[in-house]
Amino acid sequence: MLYWVRSLKGSWIARIFSVLLILVFIAWGASSALPLMTGGVNAVAHIGGKPVDLGIVQAEYQSELTKAEQTGMPDLATRKQIAQTALATVLRQQALLQEEQAIGIAAPDSAVRAKIYAIPAFQTNGAFDQAKFASVLQQNNLSQERFLALETDNVKTSQLIPALISGAAAPQELVSQIFSFVSQARTAEVVNIPVASQPTPPQPSDAQLQRYWKNHPAQFTAPAYRTVKIVVLSPEILAHNEPVSDTALQALYARVAARQSVPATRSVQVITSDSPSTATKLAALWKAGADWTKIQAAAKAVGASSVEIDHAQSDQIPSPALEAAVFAAVPNVVTGPVQGDLGSFVFKVTDAQAAGAPSLASLTPELKAQIQLQEAQDQVAKDVDNVQDALAGQTPLDQLPGNLDLAAVQGTLDASGNATDGTPAPIPGGDKLRAAIIKAIFAAHVGDPAQLVTGPDGGYFAFKLDSITPPAVKPYDQVKAQVAAAWTQDTRTREAEVKAAEILHAVNTGKTLDQVASAEGYSVSMSAPQTRMAQPNGMTSQMEQILFSLKLGQATMQQTDSGFMVAVLAKINQPTPAQDPTDAAQIQQSLTKSLQNDVAESFFGGLQARDKVSVDPKLFAQIYQ
Repeated sequence: MLYWVRSLKGSWIARIFSVLLILVFIAWGASSALPLMTGGVNAVAHIGGKPVDLGIVQAEYQSELTKAEQTGMPDLATRKQIAQTALATVLRQQALLQEEQAIGIAAPDSAVRAKIYAIPAFQTNGAFDQAKFASVLQQNNLSQERFLALETDNVKTSQLIPALISGAAAPQELVSQIFSFVSQARTAEVVNIPVASQPTPPQPSDAQLQRYWKNHPAQFTAPAYRTVKIVVLSPEILAHNEPVSDTALQALYARVAARQSVPATRSVQVITSDSPSTATKLAALWKAGADWTKIQAAAKAVGASSVEIDHAQSDQIPSPALEAAVFAAVPNVVTGPVQGDLGSFVFKVTDAQAAGAPSLASLTPELKAQIQLQEAQDQVAKDVDNVQDALAGQTPLDQLPGNLDLAAVQGTLDASGNATDGTPAPIPGGDKLRAAIIKAIFAAHVGDPAQLVTGPDGGYFAFKLDSITPPAVKPYDQVKAQVAAAWTQDTRTREAEVKAAEILHAVNTGKTLDQVASAEGYSVSMSAPQTRMAQPNGMTSQMEQILFSLKLGQATMQQTDSGFMVAVLAKINQPTPAQDPTDAAQIQQSLTKSLQNDVAESFFGGLQARDKVSVDPKLFAQIYQ
């Protein structure tokens, strides 16, 4: 065999095989070295022919995802949207960076350092704190290198974008037109015709009532009802009956007290004077029995200052000398003068709270509820399997064992959770669990087997739908009183509408509102001025909208909650920018800002269109999946 192999070494087959083997190794090596040759970039996208590192986009995505998780866990669609936003942000940054490099914009290290040092979130007592800097970045899932790169880009951008948009400003004509639109105020003469003030109509005949009942079936239709048996397993229900031992209460208090320990605080009244002798005289007056009001007046008369500090921690008192004296002083005793870097202090501590945690007595109700809920949750966890086994064995709900901690109820309810008498059905559990049970019942079918369903707040429930009663018009004899009340209300409403329409017609054909209203026994009032941008004042939003379509002297009417309103446009007040320069300036600033944003967005869009963006969909999907 070895001889045969050696004999092949010189053959053309061996030579071809060797060449192929060499080519394979070259290709393998080239593919392995390619990232090194391109700078090690795992490019999720390219812009202007330059790669966008996947890691940079992932860092931006993670930062935004952390913010989103504060309101709940985002689903896949939301995560994809966050990833798209992160990619767009990075692409914009890259496009700007390339443009800044092309036109020679630089960010000196000193400028970047000064900008970072000036950020309040990184400061302690007004000075940059390296430990705080690192902590804040960690909380926001940012590395120092990434943050420095971002701030460097921001310094560069601050040189480019402001110069780009500074020339954009809102034209004065546009400002004036929008100011006129939003500031115009309209006032109307108003007459209200209440339904309640209309006379009660004569008693209707039975035939009238039956006709009304037939013509308005929706008003007298009973909703769909469902008759069910329900069992509920809920920690919230069980918690109230769980015993709490003193040992458990003390143990939880010890843990909570360690977390809720609070620093010592002092409330103090302080007099500060530049003159030690003046401070001494004020101290003597105060110690002699003068109250705080008199001491304040006396201090003001001699050029001293007075201040009250409430519940201050030691680092919140401005002078170290005063801080030490205040926290060493006996409460309600005038102390001083004390010399400090800001002058001579005389003070009285009015309240002193020692460092430590809240008392056991103050926390007992909360701690007891926590222990009870935890015990109940543990008990529910033990019961769940047994309930599921019983239901799997087709045990009827009303025959489930009594040791499973179930709350049971049977009855008939509508989709709003009300029983046939209109009162809330007595479904066990909290509001969220109750809503989940009702929703499940009205999605079920008669004959569906009872299954244990996981509900809100750690609860479980199962139900058996026995029957469905479809919506049906209630018999006339059963609702005759309701029909009579509805007929009477409709008749009075129609009477109020007729009177309002008569007043409207009279005004729009030449009479004044005051003349017509007085003849009908109604009074006229003047509405508050209405503007387009403010909430309606004394009228419906629809009436306000109509008011801005009327001519002076023109009338309109609108139904309200209590009747009908007739309104006549009486006055149009059109202020000028000169009369209200503050609002005019705000409008101009807002419009200018909007125009500048448009210019910046157009610039960004132009950069990305010019530089051509391509995205690797597979790598992009790795970010959010």
